Amino acid sequence: MASFSAASSTRPVAPPLAALLDQLGQVYLLTDRQGAIVEVNEAFLALTGYPRDKVLGQYFYQMLAPQPEREGRKREFRESIENQALAPCYEQTLLTRGGQLRPLRWQAGFTHDAAGHVTGMWMAGHELPSKSAPSPALAGDSTHLQDFLDNAQDLVQHLSADNGFLFVNKAWKEKLGYTDAELATRTLADVVHPYYKAKLLYQLRNLYDGEPVNKVETVFLTNQGKPVHLIGSMSVVREEGQPVSSRAILHDITDRIKAERLQKVYYSIANLAISAKDLPSLYGAIHRELSKIIETSNLFIALCDDARTQLQFAYHVDQHPQHRPKGALPFSNGVSEYIIAGGQPRYLTHNDFQQLVRSGTVAAHGLVPEVMLASPLSIGDRIIGVLAVQDYTRADAYTPGDLDVLHFISNQVALAIERKRNEEQIGKQTARLNAIFESGSHVMWTVNTRAQLMNFNRNYAALFLRRNGTYPVRGLNLWEADLANMPEAERDTFVHHYNAASKGQAQRFEMRLRDARGYDVWTDIHLNPIYLGDGSFDEISAIAHDITEQKRAQLALEEQEEKFRNIFESFQDIYYRTNAEGLLTLVSPSVREVLGYEPEEVIGQPVRDYFVDAEDLDRANAETLRSGGLRNFETQMWHQDGYPVSVLVNARMATPPEGEEISDEPGLYGTEGIARDVTEIRQMQDDLRLAKDEAEAALEAKTQFLANMSHELRTPMNGIIGMIDLLDQTVETDEQLDYVDTLRKSSDALLTILNDILDLSKIQAGKLQIHEAPIELQAVMERIRALFIYRAEQKHIRFTYHITPHTPRFVVTDEVRLLQILSNLVANAIKFTNEGTVAIVVSSVSTDGEHHTLRFAVQDSGIGISTDNASLLFTNFTQLDTTPSKAYGGTGLGLSISRQLAELLGGEIGVLSDEGEGSVFWFTISAREAPTNEVPAPAPVREPMAQPFEAAPRVLLVDDNAINQKVGQRLLTKLGCEVHVAGGGPEAIAMVTTPGAEYNIIFMDIQMPDMDGVAATAEIRRLLGGNCPPVVAMTAYSMQEDAGRFMRQGLDDYVGKPVKSRHLYEVLHRWLRPRNQRPPEPAAAPGSATAVAPEAAPLPTPAPEVASEPTLDEAILRQLVELGGPEFTSDLYLEFEQEAGDLLRDAAPTAAAGQFRDLLPMLHQLKGTAATLGGVALAAQARHLEHQLKEGRTDDAAAGFRLLEYYFAQFIAEYPGAVERATSTSAV
Repeated sequence: MASFSAASSTRPVAPPLAALLDQLGQVYLLTDRQGAIVEVNEAFLALTGYPRDKVLGQYFYQMLAPQPEREGRKREFRESIENQALAPCYEQTLLTRGGQLRPLRWQAGFTHDAAGHVTGMWMAGHELPSKSAPSPALAGDSTHLQDFLDNAQDLVQHLSADNGFLFVNKAWKEKLGYTDAELATRTLADVVHPYYKAKLLYQLRNLYDGEPVNKVETVFLTNQGKPVHLIGSMSVVREEGQPVSSRAILHDITDRIKAERLQKVYYSIANLAISAKDLPSLYGAIHRELSKIIETSNLFIALCDDARTQLQFAYHVDQHPQHRPKGALPFSNGVSEYIIAGGQPRYLTHNDFQQLVRSGTVAAHGLVPEVMLASPLSIGDRIIGVLAVQDYTRADAYTPGDLDVLHFISNQVALAIERKRNEEQIGKQTARLNAIFESGSHVMWTVNTRAQLMNFNRNYAALFLRRNGTYPVRGLNLWEADLANMPEAERDTFVHHYNAASKGQAQRFEMRLRDARGYDVWTDIHLNPIYLGDGSFDEISAIAHDITEQKRAQLALEEQEEKFRNIFESFQDIYYRTNAEGLLTLVSPSVREVLGYEPEEVIGQPVRDYFVDAEDLDRANAETLRSGGLRNFETQMWHQDGYPVSVLVNARMATPPEGEEISDEPGLYGTEGIARDVTEIRQMQDDLRLAKDEAEAALEAKTQFLANMSHELRTPMNGIIGMIDLLDQTVETDEQLDYVDTLRKSSDALLTILNDILDLSKIQAGKLQIHEAPIELQAVMERIRALFIYRAEQKHIRFTYHITPHTPRFVVTDEVRLLQILSNLVANAIKFTNEGTVAIVVSSVSTDGEHHTLRFAVQDSGIGISTDNASLLFTNFTQLDTTPSKAYGGTGLGLSISRQLAELLGGEIGVLSDEGEGSVFWFTISAREAPTNEVPAPAPVREPMAQPFEAAPRVLLVDDNAINQKVGQRLLTKLGCEVHVAGGGPEAIAMVTTPGAEYNIIFMDIQMPDMDGVAATAEIRRLLGGNCPPVVAMTAYSMQEDAGRFMRQGLDDYVGKPVKSRHLYEVLHRWLRPRNQRPPEPAAAPGSATAVAPEAAPLPTPAPEVASEPTLDEAILRQLVELGGPEFTSDLYLEFEQEAGDLLRDAAPTAAAGQFRDLLPMLHQLKGTAATLGGVALAAQARHLEHQLKEGRTDDAAAGFRLLEYYFAQFIAEYPGAVERATSTSAV
C-alpha cells in the first residue's frame, strides 16, 4: 500500500493531502501502529464535532465506534497491521461527538518509513447519502422550473431524438463552456469523450427501445477539450408510445475521479517501490503513473546528495531532447537547484523564467518552457531531489491545482525512490553478506525461539550431514533432529546456552562433538539474538568455527608450557628480558650457574651494570634497533666473583603483552634474548683451529711430499725409459728385442703405479678437475680395443665391444677419465681371465631428452669374486689375495680410483659376480648428448712417424741431472737436433747470451739448484726480448695444475718426465717444422714476440664470435683430401702458408704506421682463402677486423692485427698434424 507519512509514524502527513481531501469534502485520519490517531483534517472535525486536541492520541476504534463494535474493530486493525493486508475500500459508520452514527465509504492504506517498515494506517472516506431522505418536489410553472434548473448544481440537458440539444441548464453551460450558438450546431456525439461515445450512445438507444437504464457514467469534453466526468440518470419522453426526446440529470464527479485517480496513482507509486526491479524501471513506472493524472510529455527527475554538492538527472523525457550527462554534475544555479534550495513547489511561467534569469537567480539551459510545475522530492525535512513537468507550447497546459497534485505525489515519489535506493543498497549488502555467509570456513545457522532451523549455510549442511547422515531442511526442529543425537552432557550444555540466548543473552562456548564416523570435532560457538527495530527478537544467529586443530594445538601448548617451565628451570643458557629503560624484568635460573647471581638479585637492575664494556651494550642495542634482532654478538659480562665471562648473545625486540596493540616506536617494549657461556666453546674453537692448521699443514706436506716423490721418481724413470727408447733403436736380434720389450713393459707398469698414486692424491685433495668435451663413443671404444687387443690375443681371449642402438653416438664428457676407468676395468678383466671372452657393453639406461645416464659393463669369463669379497673391491690399496704366493700383482688402487672418477662423472660403480663364473664390472656416468658439429675429428690411433728436419734445429737442454742430460741429448740427437747442454739456470743464461748463439728452442728443467727454471726463463726473456726462442718446461712435476702454473709463469709449452721420443717429437713439431713443411718465419708486430710463439706475450681479448671458432675445421680438410688426394692437399696448404705469410709480413709496416684502411684488400683476400681451407678462426678474425675498419673504428685495429698474426701462427702450427691424420685415415 502507498504511504502518506515520512520516516516516522508519529509525524503528521504533508499538508497538501489534507487540504486536497478537505476540498473534496472527504474526511481523513492517520494512526500509528497501535491505532492512536496522529492527524485528522478539517472535514473530519466538521463531521464529528470534535476539536483537534480532543482527537489526537485517542484510539480510533474506541472513540469513533459504538460500544458493541469496539473490540471487533480493534482486533481487525491489529490483524491488518500484523499481516499487512486490508480491504482498500469498505463501508463503516463513524460515531460523532453528539452520538450520531454517520455512514461513510472508506479507503485505507498503510504508511511506511524510508526503510519500508509499516508505521501506521491512513483512512479517507466520504459520507453516504441517507436512504430515507425524501425526493424534492418540483412544482410551479415553467418559469419557476427554469429558475430551479438554472440554480441547480447538477447538469441538466434535454435532447431530441437525433441527439440534438433542446435545452441545457446554466450549470451545464458553465461547466462545459459552450455557448447557445455553439450548441445549436452540435449534437451529443460532439460533446462526449470519444472513448465513452459508443457506450453512451448505446445506452441511449437502449433507453429509446424501452430498456431501463439505471445509471449513466460518462465523460464530456469542454470547449477547451478538457474532460468532465459525469454520473446521473436519463429518461425518455414518449408521445403516442414513441420516444421523441430524452432528459438527463448529470452530477459532476470530476473532482472525485481525480481524487480517486490521485489515490490510485499514490498507491501505485508506493507499490512500485516494491514491484520495480531497479531504479531505471521505477523512474519509467513513475512517469507512466503520473501521466494518468497530468500531462507528462516533458518530465525529469533530478537527485542531489545530502550535502547538495552534486546533481544527477536520474530520469528525463523531453520533446526537445537536451544533452544531460549520465553522471553527477556539480551543484550550480539551474532551475533544479533553485527548487531544491527553496524547498517549496513552484508554478513557473515563461515570464517567471525570464525574470529569474535576468536577476541571476537561475541560469538558462536549453529551451525555456511556457510553463513548468516543479516540486522538491522531500522525505521529512530532507530533500533528495526535484520532480518537474513542463510544456513548451501551451501556457495553460497546467493549472495551479495541478501543482498541488504534483507536490502531493512528489512526497510518495521521494519515498519510493529512497526506498528503492535503500532496497538496492540492501540488496548489494545482502549479496555481500550472503557471499560472506557462504564463502568462509565458518558454520552458520539461525534458529527461532521455538528451536526451528530458519537458515543455514553449506558448511552447516555439510556438518549436519557428517553428524546425522542426512541434509538439514528449513523448519527442522533442532531439539528433535540434531540435539537428540548428542550425548547427554553435550546436549545439556547446548540447551543451556540456547535457552540463555533466547532470553537475550549472547553466548560463546566450546563444544566437543562426535561426527558420524566417530571422530571428535571441537567447535567454537557464538549465539546472538537477532534484534529487530523495536528491540524484540524471534531468531538467534549461530556461528561455529572448527577449532579442532587449534584445540589440539592448545592442549599441546599447555603440555609444551609445562615442558617449557621445566626447561626454563633447567636452562643452561641465560634467558633474559628487559623493559624500555633497560631494566631486567625476567631472568632464567641459569644466571646462577653462569654468573653466580640469584635471579631475584638481578630483577629490576640495569642490564648495563653487568657488561664489562658498556660500549658493547650500546652497539648491541643499536644493531637490535636497526635490524630488529641481534645474532651471535660476543661480549663479556661480570661474574659475581669479579671476573669476566665470555658470552654469546642472540636477542630481538620484545613483543607487546597479549591484547595490546603493537606500537611503531622501536624499543618501546625492550628486548629479550639468550646469553650463552662460550668460554669452553672458545677453547674448543681454539683447539679445533689449531687442529685444522695442523691438518692443513699435514695435507700440504703430503702434497709437497707427493710432488717431490713424483719428481725424484720420475728423474731416474726418465733415464730408464729414455734409454729404453734409445736401446729399442739399436737392437739387432730377436732376443735383444724381447729383452727391450720386457724392460718397456716393466717401466710402463712402474709409471702406471706412480700415476695411480698421484691421481688418488689429487682426488683426495679435491684438485682433480673434470674437462668435458664432445666425443664419439665408438671412437673411444676403438681406442680401448686398440690398447688391449694385443694383450687379449696373447692370452687367446676374444675381446669385443657393443654399443646398443638407442645409445647416443656423440656425448659430452671427460674422455681422458672415461678412458682411465675403462682401461682399469678392461686391464683387470684380461688379467684375471685365462681363456674365454672379455666384452664391453655400452647402453643408455635413462634420459630426460638431453642428458643420458650411460652404463658401461665389462664382462669377463675369469675367476670371479665371492659376494663377501666384492664389497672390498673399491677401497684404497685393497687386494683380495694378499698371500705371499698370490698369482696376480697390483697396487689395489685401480678400482678405488675408478670409483671416485665415476662419481666425479656423475655416476656410480659396482660389480656382479660369482666365484668361478666370471664377473661383470659396471659403472655409469651422466653425459649430455652432443650435436654432431661439435665433435672434432678423431685422431689416428697409431703414432705418427717422426720426420727428420731439413736443417738440424739448435736445441738448448737445461738440466742439472747428468742422467737426464744424457737421455735428453740422445733422444733429441736421434730426432736430428743439434743439442747443447747447460747444467743449470746461470749456465743457460750465459750460453743464450753468447754472441752468435742462436737456439731454435730451449728445453728447461724446473727444479734446479741456484736458480730454478722459471727464474731462468724470465731472465732469458728479459735479456733476449722479442728474439727469445720458445722455452719448453721439461720437468718431473707431473700434475696438470703444475703444467698450467708453468705456462702462466712464462714458459711456452710443457713435456713431462719420463720423456719419450714421440713426446719430444710432438713438441718439436709444434714449434718447428720438418723439411717438407717448414714455413717462412712469420712477421712479428713491433714490440711483440714472434707470431710463432703466441704465448710469449699477453694477447688482446678476441671478440666472442672469433674466440668461439676452432683453429682448423678438419672436416673441410678431409673433404680436400677426398677430392684431390694427400699430395694435392699438402701442396695447397703449403702454398697458402707461403702466400698468407707474405701478406702478413708486407702488411706489418702498414699496421705499425697506423694506416689501417690500407689493410682492407689484404683482409678480404685472407678472409676468403682461410675460410676455403678450413682456417675458421683466422677467417673470423679477418672478417671481424675488416668490418671494424669499414665502419671507421680503428681504436682496436692494432690489437686486431696482433690477433690476426696469432691465429695465423696457430693455423700453421696445427695443420701439418691434421694433414697427416687425414692422410693416414684416407690410407686406411
